[in-house]
Amino acid sequence: MRSRSLSLNLAAAAIVLIAHLAAAQPTHSLTADQAPTAALFSPSQNHEPVISLDGMWRFSAGDDPQFASPTFDDSAWPLIRSDQSWTSQGYKDQNGFAWYRFRALPPSTEKSLALLLPAILTDYEVFANGVKIGGFGQMPPHGSLRFNQPLLFPVPPVPTSATIQFAIRVWHHPIFATYLGGGPRYAGARLGEVSLLEQRIHLLQADRLTGVVSFYAVGILNAVISITVFGLFFFRRSETEYFWFAVALLANALQSALAITDFLLRFPLGIHDFLSEVIGVIGITASLLFFSRVLEWRRTLIWKVVLIIAVLDPLNVLLFVFRWTSPATSTTLRILFELPIDIYIVVLLCRHALAGNRSARLLFAPAILSYGTAILGGALLLFFQLGWTIKAVMAINRWSVTETPFPVSLQVFVQLIFVVALLAFLIRRFASSRAQEERLTADLAAARTIQQVLIPESAPSISNLHIDFAYHPAQEVGGDFYQILPLPSSSSDHQPDILIILGDVAGKGLPAAMTVSLLIGALRSIVEITSSPAEILAGLNRRLLGRGFGFTTCLALRISASGSLILANAGHLAPYLNGHELSLLPAVPLGLDANADYAEQIFQLVHKDRLTLLTDGVPEAGPGRELFGFDRTTALSSSPAPAIADAALRFGQSDDITVISIVFA
Repeated sequence: MRSRSLSLNLAAAAIVLIAHLAAAQPTHSLTADQAPTAALFSPSQNHEPVISLDGMWRFSAGDDPQFASPTFDDSAWPLIRSDQSWTSQGYKDQNGFAWYRFRALPPSTEKSLALLLPAILTDYEVFANGVKIGGFGQMPPHGSLRFNQPLLFPVPPVPTSATIQFAIRVWHHPIFATYLGGGPRYAGARLGEVSLLEQRIHLLQADRLTGVVSFYAVGILNAVISITVFGLFFFRRSETEYFWFAVALLANALQSALAITDFLLRFPLGIHDFLSEVIGVIGITASLLFFSRVLEWRRTLIWKVVLIIAVLDPLNVLLFVFRWTSPATSTTLRILFELPIDIYIVVLLCRHALAGNRSARLLFAPAILSYGTAILGGALLLFFQLGWTIKAVMAINRWSVTETPFPVSLQVFVQLIFVVALLAFLIRRFASSRAQEERLTADLAAARTIQQVLIPESAPSISNLHIDFAYHPAQEVGGDFYQILPLPSSSSDHQPDILIILGDVAGKGLPAAMTVSLLIGALRSIVEITSSPAEILAGLNRRLLGRGFGFTTCLALRISASGSLILANAGHLAPYLNGHELSLLPAVPLGLDANADYAEQIFQLVHKDRLTLLTDGVPEAGPGRELFGFDRTTALSSSPAPAIADAALRFGQSDDITVISIVFA
């Protein structure tokens, strides 16, 4: 009810407001004779003071200062179109100087005038009534090697109804004569008020800028993705495919930046082409190394040859920069130097895809699209250089996928697909590697847990023997192993004997840890049957044969309470007794020979003798060329086991380190 009253009050207020507004309006109207005259617009009063100069201009080859004079009689000169090069109008291979002349009646003499000229090859000077009003580039002998864009030149004031005689002195660089036609490249010459032509120049520049929007967008995308992939490489330094792909993307981004910079600043043609070729070589080299890494290509002689050819490609630019050849010849050579590496990548990718390589199949479609387009574009451009094709297909990068809201060339579109597809491939590869790494970490953790159970943490208490040891795997799990097991007494005092097994499995990490688990499990079974060191080694040898675990060096010792030492060796480092290496019989490691014979040797320990056993991780310690060595090992062999291991660790661990020290009391 309250809201209904509020609505009624608002409606009443609105009616009052409308009434006041109506009262405020004038109530009288104009009579017919008081009505204003309708607005009238006409070409004579409202036209813009700009006229087109496109049409037929007088033309003459050669050079004479008199050609600029307004009084010069050019009636004998032929007329040619002003929106096409003279090459396409019967003056093929014409280079050097040529002149254009035409007259124009100014559209206005009340305001400042200017002359707008389209791009003209190569260098030129402009004269109005014999007075030079501007130009582009330099005349010989310092002619420039760069293309120009539409330019605006101020025109001196002229009397009312007076015509202006314009003359354009053009110098076409000889090296372009057989490659690009001289003179104007397209229509667009205008004469008119300065402010209007300045607006037109700005519109032309804005229109041209839309042509590089796609390059700008793809360049930014390449740069961002390149930084992202560099980040992936930072987390996986060993997987260099991320680095090479990031370099290739960075090269693409630099190419886009160069194209945009050249569009705005207009580099000399030689500098632009040389920089473009150098960046291109970096990109294609990185691409080859990327595919070689991902698809595990061998660096064969052909691989090296195509890479060297591509690296030499930028030198072809210098051929026309120093005017040794024409741009056409230089371009032809550059194409011939670039195509082999593109073809090589496509051929090898096809071969590996047909062979069932999963990565090759995933990369096949985007790579064939990208490199196939490059090969097609290079071939069409090569045909154009040789005069075997029409202009409509002389360069594939002129084909556009769309024109609105801005042009997107086929080259840019294909590159975009290629980059996105390869980014998806690398993300998938990174995720797969990460999952595999997590599985490996879990496996290593499980193996470490098992190994901690298998490797004794303390030695059994045996009278007359003091045992200490040190164990330092090089990775999370190791290939060194040892066992210290009590055995039934073999002496008259009924004190138990002790069995010591020390071994070193070839390799490191999880595979070595799996072999250690196998050997310790086998050892526990064998010891229940025999306590002979030689028979124990023979039994372990039989367990390893044919399992593909490689070989293992091993040392087996049985020590009695009376100091009797029975020892058998399977290719392991000899023990040290009181600082001297024991002389042992030669024997092959475990897992190599089914007929291996392991002999036993007997030694007698006396009071305070120290017996030191160790693996090769001690003498081979060292991060560089210098190793810890046997001299240092021998010098320290009478020290406790932890002291020997710590010395090797400080020198630089490169392998598993295990040391066992036995002192006979």
